Amino acid sequence: MKKITQCFKAEFKFKRIPMTVLIALAGMPPQAAAEETEGKQQDKALSATGDVQVVQQMLPEIRVNAAKESSYKADTSTTGLKFEAPLRDIPQSINVVKEELIRSQNAFNLGDALRNVSGLTIAAGEGGRTGDSITLRGFAAHSDTYQDGAKENGQYFRDTFFMERVEVLKGSSSVLFGRGATGGIINTVTKKPASQGDPFASADFTYGAFDFKRATADVGMAPTENISFRLNALYQDADSYRNFNFTNRWGIAPSVRFDFTPDTNLVLHLLHQHEDSVFDYGVPIYQGRPADVSIKRFYGFGEDRLQKIDATIATATLTHYFSSDFTVRNTFRYGNYDRRYRTHLFGAVTEAGADSTVARTQALRDSPQENFFNQTDFSFNKPILGFNNTLYFGTEIGWEDFTFRSKNSTGVGSISIFNPVLTSTVGTGRANDFSGTLATNRSITLQTVAGYVLNQFEITPQLKLLGGTRYDVLEAKQMDRLTNTELSNKVNEFSPRAGIVWQPASWQSHYFSYGKSFNPSAETFNLSAATAGIDPEQNQNFEMGTKLDFFNNRLSLTGAIFRLEKTNARTTNPNDPLLNVLAGEQRTDGIEFGLAGELLPNWNLSAVYAYLDAEIIKSNTMAVGTISGISQSLQGKKPINVPDHSGTVWTSYRITPQWEIAGGVFFASSRYADNVNEVTLPGYARVDASVSYIHKHFTLQGNVFNLFDEKYYQSGQARSALPGVPLTGQVSLRLRF
Repeated sequence: MKKITQCFKAEFKFKRIPMTVLIALAGMPPQAAAEETEGKQQDKALSATGDVQVVQQMLPEIRVNAAKESSYKADTSTTGLKFEAPLRDIPQSINVVKEELIRSQNAFNLGDALRNVSGLTIAAGEGGRTGDSITLRGFAAHSDTYQDGAKENGQYFRDTFFMERVEVLKGSSSVLFGRGATGGIINTVTKKPASQGDPFASADFTYGAFDFKRATADVGMAPTENISFRLNALYQDADSYRNFNFTNRWGIAPSVRFDFTPDTNLVLHLLHQHEDSVFDYGVPIYQGRPADVSIKRFYGFGEDRLQKIDATIATATLTHYFSSDFTVRNTFRYGNYDRRYRTHLFGAVTEAGADSTVARTQALRDSPQENFFNQTDFSFNKPILGFNNTLYFGTEIGWEDFTFRSKNSTGVGSISIFNPVLTSTVGTGRANDFSGTLATNRSITLQTVAGYVLNQFEITPQLKLLGGTRYDVLEAKQMDRLTNTELSNKVNEFSPRAGIVWQPASWQSHYFSYGKSFNPSAETFNLSAATAGIDPEQNQNFEMGTKLDFFNNRLSLTGAIFRLEKTNARTTNPNDPLLNVLAGEQRTDGIEFGLAGELLPNWNLSAVYAYLDAEIIKSNTMAVGTISGISQSLQGKKPINVPDHSGTVWTSYRITPQWEIAGGVFFASSRYADNVNEVTLPGYARVDASVSYIHKHFTLQGNVFNLFDEKYYQSGQARSALPGVPLTGQVSLRLRF
């Protein structure tokens, strides 16, 4: 049966088509006609003997091709229901960033690719955090990163060389992913071997301004019918528009697939990425805005630069089809992350006009992490009382170990903001190892045991219900080696989800959904005496949206309106300032739109926009403003790094079979970089463009970033802001074999 079904994904040829069918097709919209024809063909084929040869005898001479998926438009997702499902059947907002869009923009980092996601901004690492820091729908999503549906929350800057696409599920999603998932989750889908197909190989070479050099390779083959391989590799050697900065990387991502039987396969995947770069938070804040200095200005110590990161993720995924209706998939993952870096952070500003200075701190930090996760997921499609019904259920077991050590350097002096004189090193006070007195030395272990069940019930072909829940048991134990004290926190939590999907026509899908999530005190590997004894924060997401397809499924329009609220945020205990209570509230009301696909033949578009009205509704917490020096309540303030308006528009047009032009704009309104809303990062609109010459065996592509040389800041904190890229360019050669 599986082979027969696969046959219908190819091209059809008909020897004779009855005139009545031609007349009927002539009166149908193109999309409806295609569906009608395909349905009748499948009915005839499946009523035959079941032999593939018999089916083939019924087919071909006139060809009818299925609609080709647009370069920027995705029709399915593996994130919304754990298994691959049509986006139109998922009652939740999902953005999919495909490899074609990543290539067109030369988006070499996950953060660059995520600019194509509505309601998402890249944040500065808080407290010296390293790696991808993300804000989604107004809430931090630092630990909500996944790879192929399994948790992958290491702190490193993810390169895109191993990614086939990136999927972002919006709104509270603990029903599938457990702790966190407040604003949503980010799931990177890796490049894997195909079960069949001809050998292929490709290589990309890029050279750009600031001596940017990069090479990647992608090779795949199937030496036997049952074994296939794929290898992705990366080398990058790059300076920066920021003085004293560089980002050197190498990475490798081999994978192998074993098809033991037509119904059972095993995929092994390994990712190792090494990075040698500079810890740099940019320029200081002066009078509530980034200091008006050159974006290339560096305020650190040239000989003290250190940031080395190694990430290793090994995954084994075993899939078995008991039947066409019943599937089980088991995913085992091991993650190991090593980070050693020397921070450079700004302190208080001493204002004296052109002679103003800013204090600096420096610390050596080490934060190794080790993860083990095992997920087992089932999908069972079985009608109930004549109604279509799909049941998803599974379990997850996880173990995470995280250690954090920090040692401060001494003798770190202030520096002039507008006329800095650099010294090469802190000198004898520089922290080089972790002997002597440490500022921090703690380790924490998290253990997770969870199970979930989710059911999709089809009342009619136009009306579908989705409902389920997950139960998590999470236990955290932390040892502080400086004080020799142990803290613990245990959580038992249900996370429900419900939704309804109405599809009045094949090109329309409208939905309403409700979901919950929770944030335990140890979510980001840190317990304190103030938080260890309290329950998790609770979040809920109410969302109503629509998903429409036009032009024979070549163009999709999506929209959603939502309220995402944290109903019991941690805040200072009014009776004891050393403790927290769950008495705060935070809310984001928002609207999102997306447009992806083909406007006309050879004209592709990807556009997203979000309006976010985010606010801390209730809080007992007070904070001192870094500008005013006044203690203020956080109540009524806007959360950090949440612009009211943000979005991206990117389009490409194939002028001739060989020439393609592309370009777009990335924009965001102003946003606050501190808790009390005294520090503002200005809004911006950055325009990029590219041109490509496409040949059968190679593509030559030129990219220009920030075409109008807009001065902007991509992230910031209360005391620093990181400038974005200036006008610059790259040339890439892609070879295909």
